[in-house]
Amino acid sequence: MTQLTTAERLAKVKTALGISGDYQDETLSIYIDEVIEELKSAGVKAEVAESAAAVGCIACGVNDLWNYSSGGVKHSEYFNRRLIQLSLM
Repeated sequence: MTQLTTAERLAKVKTALGISGDYQDETLSIYIDEVIEELKSAGVKAEVAESAAAVGCIACGVNDLWNYSSGGVKHSEYFNRRLIQLSLM
């Protein structure tokens, strides 16, 4: 399983979300860390949650957090389905 550095993960998430430049890097990094911790808490092994296999799920989770509305965050169906798949790896 391909492990990513923090910088590589940030770059891939930004690409997935169509974000360029570095203005939002700190905010995105906080959200990425939050999503990774959420994956781990849900039963995804650390080596999977921090690997290239989880980047799409992480990007989706970051997008869900980024676009939260009043009253809370609701993860997408894809995020929840992929989280389950990752927990089985």
